[in-house]
Amino acid sequence: MQKLFFILIALLMAGCAGNPNDRRELTEAEHYREARELLDRKTYLNAIEQFEELEARFPYGDYAEQAQIDLIYARYRSLDYPGATAQAERFLRTYPAHPHADYVLYLRGLAHYYMQQGIFDRVFGENKAPRDLTTMRDAFADFDELVRRYPDSDHAADARSRMIYIRNLLAEQELIAARYYARREAYIAAANRAQHVVRHYQQTPSVPEALAILSKSYESLGQPKLADNSRRLLAANWPQSDFLGEQGVEIEWWPAGERTWLSLLTFDLLK
Repeated sequence: MQKLFFILIALLMAGCAGNPNDRRELTEAEHYREARELLDRKTYLNAIEQFEELEARFPYGDYAEQAQIDLIYARYRSLDYPGATAQAERFLRTYPAHPHADYVLYLRGLAHYYMQQGIFDRVFGENKAPRDLTTMRDAFADFDELVRRYPDSDHAADARSRMIYIRNLLAEQELIAARYYARREAYIAAANRAQHVVRHYQQTPSVPEALAILSKSYESLGQPKLADNSRRLLAANWPQSDFLGEQGVEIEWWPAGERTWLSLLTFDLLK
């Protein structure tokens, strides 16, 4: 029995010793190849771990720059949008003239674009206009930089398309605020928001309603000339608009009551 015990111990020690080649350090190329295989298999969290290890072991190696780009992509695909934007920011500071800087800018823009988007947005298409759109503005800045610096980039067309969507969203957010103030008969605030849409978000679907709100706000403020200017601008550019009626600009939900001095001073917050 004792002899059998020593035989088992010897076998275990031999197994632990193993083949020295099995424990050899991977070369940089081998390490990168393994990380890429994980990325290609869409096991993004494992890929992130491998790329981070590669970066730590070979910070100035032949694959260092490409590994960083792959790491940005892996973070983006794993929904780690803050991590992806931070990694992209660091890469662009370190390699501002890199041949693939346009792609990194594009990834940073995408990460900002989706940062505040949850699963219900993707499934049900929830409207994001009423929310804080700070990261959408950041995405717009990223895409704008991409199309300005790299107009012939393979990613420029998609960036331009997303910029149009973001502008429409930002204009709609201003329009929501204009409606809110108008419903509370805070016509100066409503006019300011509507005017902002007309001036800064031209060629967006929000402009016709913004002009209508602008006209009705001026009308309610006793400024018929300014109201008529906005009405004529609406009629000249959107003659078939639903906001144009026989009596001028018509908005179904527009308040009909007269305002008191208290409502004027408090934007109707004490109603």
